[in-house]
Amino acid sequence: MGLGSDAITLLIELKKAGHIGDASAVMEIGAQQLANSFLEYHEGLDQLAKLFGVSAPRTLPQRLATHIAHGDLEHLNASAPRAEAFWRWLGFTYASIDIDGSPGSISLDLNYDDVPEAAQGKYALVTNFGTTEHVANQLNAFKVIHELTAREGVMIHHLPAQGMFNHGLVNYNPKFFRMLERSNGYRLLHMNFISSESAYTLPQNIQDDVIAYHPHAARRLGDYKASDCAVVVALKKRFDLPFVAPIDVPTGTNAHDKLLEDRYWTVFKPIAFRKYKALAILASLLSKVKNGFSG
Repeated sequence: MGLGSDAITLLIELKKAGHIGDASAVMEIGAQQLANSFLEYHEGLDQLAKLFGVSAPRTLPQRLATHIAHGDLEHLNASAPRAEAFWRWLGFTYASIDIDGSPGSISLDLNYDDVPEAAQGKYALVTNFGTTEHVANQLNAFKVIHELTAREGVMIHHLPAQGMFNHGLVNYNPKFFRMLERSNGYRLLHMNFISSESAYTLPQNIQDDVIAYHPHAARRLGDYKASDCAVVVALKKRFDLPFVAPIDVPTGTNAHDKLLEDRYWTVFKPIAFRKYKALAILASLLSKVKNGFSG
């Protein structure tokens, strides 16, 4: 979906709160482009430059011709600038994962591939601005994101939640990310649910598929309207743990199965986090002591 002005606002919020540091590494899940709303948000870009100590001038192009894909979602111009230049301008070391041959991207299939050892735990910021909804294997996609992220690193997800009927393979709801947070001991830094003010009818190809089996549904489908919505989440990875998939059961449920108990150990035995919390506190204290001596 690309980076819009709301991405700038979120980065400002996370930077001010101290969740994003300077001179760190960013990994984009899907090499992104910059939307017109991003290019035109000069005040926000100036604020980011100040927060990150950037002295280099902005060299972003002017608004580019585009068209509305559905609702009020812009279909980005093929020549829209890549986000890579923006991240490097802020001082980040940049990398991206894609399979479309985007310049500078690492070819990795989110359905099947593992994270290369050299990239594991390397990135202080991992962004998913409209990529994983195109992936069938959600388990592997979010495992990849988890493994790429450094401890104390931040994961940003901006993904479709409603509408966008012909856009990707799946839509998300906030509960998914709450369960993801619980399973892996993440810290929720930000959540938003964004809705478009424009409503549109169900795409004709979907109406045709349904009407082929339910001819009487034609009027009902023709009257149906929906607006596009997105869920925006920022999570902090607090512990170096193997990825645990979300599971939709109450915390502390009795598994009655050793395999399931081991697979979802953070959910069925949440007290197991205590050890890792203690280790994280110890690591933080040692880091402060080390920095005190070096200072």
